Amino acid sequence: MGEKGVPFVVLVHHTDGVPVVKVSGELDILSAEKFRGALERIVSEAGEVGRDRTPVVVVDLSGVDFMDSCGLSALAGATRGFRQSGGEIRLVTKGSPVVRTLGVTGLLCVFDLFPDVSTAVRRGVA
Repeated sequence: MGEKGVPFVVLVHHTDGVPVVKVSGELDILSAEKFRGALERIVSEAGEVGRDRTPVVVVDLSGVDFMDSCGLSALAGATRGFRQSGGEIRLVTKGSPVVRTLGVTGLLCVFDLFPDVSTAVRRGVA
């Protein structure tokens, strides 16, 4: 648990065949490695499955109350190679303070942001 007492939870599921990593609670030094591990696993699997199309992973951060530099590092590090090889990371951030953190750090322009999982999943690949 973070300092506010909100338990950190990371769940992985699929919506219409697209992997979704749903995160809630505080993404900080205490939870970043758990998040990084889950994200690295799903990104690796998506890269293998997506050889005939652009691989996509949705990361739902709408339930994240707080994200520090360790959380940002985990997000950027776990997805860097995937994005460089043509994979897409789509972030769901509605109602989350994560948007401000991404903006302050300059990472806002690195990720595609969506208001909800269904919109992120449905977006067509150009």
